[in-house]
Amino acid sequence: MVKSYPNPCRLGPRFRSGLPVGARSSTHPTELPRLLTNSFLHLPGFNVDDEEDLWTAGVKDWSGALSSDHVDAQQKKTLRRSISALNKRDSVYFGEKYRPGERWRLLPDFADETAFLDIETTGLGGDAYITMCGVLDAGGFKAYVRSDNIDQLSSDLARYKLVVTFNGISFDVPWLRKELGPLLDAAAHVDMMHVLRNVGLRGGLKKIERAIGLDRGDDLSMLSGRDAVVLWNMAQEGEPRALETLVRYNAEDVASLPLLAEYAYGQNSAGTPMAVPGFSSPAHFDTSTLPYDRELVRYLRGL
Repeated sequence: MVKSYPNPCRLGPRFRSGLPVGARSSTHPTELPRLLTNSFLHLPGFNVDDEEDLWTAGVKDWSGALSSDHVDAQQKKTLRRSISALNKRDSVYFGEKYRPGERWRLLPDFADETAFLDIETTGLGGDAYITMCGVLDAGGFKAYVRSDNIDQLSSDLARYKLVVTFNGISFDVPWLRKELGPLLDAAAHVDMMHVLRNVGLRGGLKKIERAIGLDRGDDLSMLSGRDAVVLWNMAQEGEPRALETLVRYNAEDVASLPLLAEYAYGQNSAGTPMAVPGFSSPAHFDTSTLPYDRELVRYLRGL
């Protein structure tokens, strides 16, 4: 069963609405803005006030800092290591340098090497397991389903330098590693739950979407993780369209992540040298191209 859905915005007429076609197109980092070079919060002894003072003094990027008296020898050593890491696409280095709430700074520089990811499970208990994982990148959306193609997930994730989740530090990635073994070792992790807390947004994914005016515009937005468990169980019992409805439910959560990332980047970077040109993810995906069973959703909502 093919579960790879190219991004119609990227592939135009090659995409047939509602039908999964072939493998996703691959992309390679091209002319991305190097906004990370405007960031100094990873320097030894630096806090946000020190960073703002440096910007105010006219030191806007790493090259300027290396020739500045405002940065000491140890900090310049870190800058030279940072330049080397960025040239080598070593996102893990920066993931270790920034606390989770500040990793929004990595988004523009690794935009074409980013996976937006969300898993579904049968619950939270000791005998629970992953039922599927949805991954979205610049080439489109792909569903990895248990007992079908989920064994491909580890190797497919190896191509990315950045993974973006919502609560993935505590939930998605530990679950994936528990079931599939080591993965994402070469990727930094941007957890939007932590990044959004920087701008005062707390709560679940859908609550935050409503707070910032993101409207999914369909009945699937009323479903919950508990409904995802029911859909999986129904699929195992032979309900014909339960699995595609579960995939669509997951895809909507995943497709929300680039939008949240853009919003969070804009809010966190406002008024700083990192704000221009800002962050626009190449991973937008139109979930309306994916089929689902409306009557099944009505049943789950008790209508």
